[in-house]
Amino acid sequence: MLIAEFCRQAGLTRDAVRLYVKLGLITPGVGVNGSNRYRQFAASDVERAALIRTGQQLGFTLKQIVGLNREYGAGAMDTGRKLAVMRNQLQAVEIQAERIRVMRKYLRAKVAWLEAGEQGAEPAFCGLKAGPAVNVVAPIRRSA
Repeated sequence: MLIAEFCRQAGLTRDAVRLYVKLGLITPGVGVNGSNRYRQFAASDVERAALIRTGQQLGFTLKQIVGLNREYGAGAMDTGRKLAVMRNQLQAVEIQAERIRVMRKYLRAKVAWLEAGEQGAEPAFCGLKAGPAVNVVAPIRRSA
């Protein structure tokens, strides 16, 4: 299928598709019609695009997805590695969820204060602690 049909089926913009191709996440074939060359996408590319979007929805960046894709392609993505990646991502999501909980608590208090006509002490936003950095894509552990 051509890029327009692929975009429709995958639910992506042309710019997103071009970026995925540039990053090597999707590798369409090349079709030729006379002197014109064009990208030819397959149903497997639609499935790959869905997998990429799922990864993004789980909080992985495209950079992380590219790295994981390379590991997978190199055969370095065994069950232990997959488990390490998922555990690290779960930790990152839990940290983000806590940050969101703190923000939501503050916003609810601020809304209630405003709805009450700004009576009493204004809710203070204590801010968010930076917290430890989480390496979502944990390094590959090689056995010696």
